[in-house]
Amino acid sequence: MKKIISLFLALMLLLGCVQIAAAEETELAVGVLSMLNMTEEQYLAYSEGRVLAMKYLSKKGAYLSDRDLFLRPKPPTRAVFYDRLTDLTMALESGAIGNARLPQSTAAYVCAHNDKLKQRGTFSLQDADDITKLVAYRLGVSFSFLLLEDRAALRDEIDQALTSMKEDGTLAALVQACILDAADKDPEPLEFPQTDGETIKVAITGELPPMDYVAPDGTPAGFNAALLAELGARMNKNFELVQVGSSGRSLALSEGLVDMVFWTNGLDERLESSRMTAEEHAEFMKDKPEEIRELMESISGGLDYDQEKFMDIPQGTIMTQPFFSDLVVSVGLKE
Repeated sequence: MKKIISLFLALMLLLGCVQIAAAEETELAVGVLSMLNMTEEQYLAYSEGRVLAMKYLSKKGAYLSDRDLFLRPKPPTRAVFYDRLTDLTMALESGAIGNARLPQSTAAYVCAHNDKLKQRGTFSLQDADDITKLVAYRLGVSFSFLLLEDRAALRDEIDQALTSMKEDGTLAALVQACILDAADKDPEPLEFPQTDGETIKVAITGELPPMDYVAPDGTPAGFNAALLAELGARMNKNFELVQVGSSGRSLALSEGLVDMVFWTNGLDERLESSRMTAEEHAEFMKDKPEEIRELMESISGGLDYDQEKFMDIPQGTIMTQPFFSDLVVSVGLKE
């Protein structure tokens, strides 16, 4: 009988070790929506510096996490790309990945609509100094429209309209109503005004609600629809939204199926150095503390500054000015 009990206890201990090992492996797998011009391996290298930055921000009180980052110092060992947000959240629920990285606005929306998930941390930058904000915004993203190089005239026209929307407060009002205040809502479908101008086809994914959202019946809604409706009215153009998968955006643009792509990310526009060249950025960083210079190099994942700025931008394309910036946070299962 003692032998049976001993064997049973040994088996339970072995199973426990296997479960712990599996949990640790899962915890080190990170899911992210597909990038246009980056492999999973490249994203993983880029992620390693992010872990160090989050620990720095935690020490400064600028990032509040439900987990002790100092007890879990390892960076992700595997990155997994998903074309669809639903596939990413299903992977979280099944344990196929330990966490997902999403813009903070989308993370809030996902967690508000799925009671199994929670945001694992929040940024608190109200009282942060300039150096701390520099690190935080380096982890952020901005969203623009992507066009082929031969559509520079259209890019300039959109930029002019976006500038006027920023100056008169229209863009800020749309961001507040359609993104910041919309986490717990399903965006309302929107009718596009029809003009006598040309029609511009825009690729969207519907995978970043409430910013980029498509209703279950296929109707575009949310911020992307509201923004394009306003641009259409100001530019006397008709915008037609075409839903494509995340990884299909670049092909849709290069094949001429669409004129531009919604949801292209670059450096956070709130980062002063986002408008600098690699040489200008090197000069900008000269007077920063050595710890910060090393941290920024780690965040770059071996890329120089120009490469990092355009790491998700295919060759032969151009971008409009950003219309929204967001910080990136982790989402995981509730414990």
